[in-house]
Amino acid sequence: MNDSKELFDYWHQQVRLKNLGLISASGHVETQRLRHDCTNYDNLRTSREVQWLEEPERSRVIAVIKYECTAQVLQRRAGILKDRVVELQDANSEVEHQRSRLMALIRALQEKLFGKDQENQQLKTRISILEAENEKLKVQAESDKAYAELLEDFEKLQKEFDKVAKRRQELAKNNQSLGGRVAHTQRFRRERDEARSAIQDLRQQLTLAKAENQRLQQENETLRLELNQLRQQTKLGIVEIRRDGH
Repeated sequence: MNDSKELFDYWHQQVRLKNLGLISASGHVETQRLRHDCTNYDNLRTSREVQWLEEPERSRVIAVIKYECTAQVLQRRAGILKDRVVELQDANSEVEHQRSRLMALIRALQEKLFGKDQENQQLKTRISILEAENEKLKVQAESDKAYAELLEDFEKLQKEFDKVAKRRQELAKNNQSLGGRVAHTQRFRRERDEARSAIQDLRQQLTLAKAENQRLQQENETLRLELNQLRQQTKLGIVEIRRDGH
């Protein structure tokens, strides 16, 4: 198996992923651990097929196996994290939708509730709605935080991809006897560029999410002040009713 593309394609097909829970972990996971615990790298490296080879061919094949295992597990992890970001964005849209419904409900209640006898009940209803809105804004802030953590982990994966690319270039340089390196290198560069493009999109989305989070925090503070004022008005209304009724 002297052709470089044939060599990489062969071992690419031999890689098997496992331990999906670790691959999907939200926190940072070292590349070495992903390679050993989430692929069959150790089995391939110590297989009879590899051990029968003479040096330096054996070392060259092991390097190819290491590259293929690392690249595949990192690509799978990047895809999972990207899907999770999409889920968070959908959740954020749902929160915004619920917020809009609450505001519409508030306006409807303001139009329906009138008269001096219903004033206290209107204020209490308004307070309950504002408290619910306040809780939803807190959930939104937590979602934005989780989104930022995922993007940070995604950027760490990009650095790991760059390390793999550098290792791939060194491998190609040290094994000039192998042919067809260009096709495989182009394939990896294309995959790397796609990952970088995805990260750039996520950075832009994070910027928008941060701006939205600041807006929601400001709105939350306004609602909190209004809530305090309404509570104070409720207390004053109760005192006036008691005075009128002696």
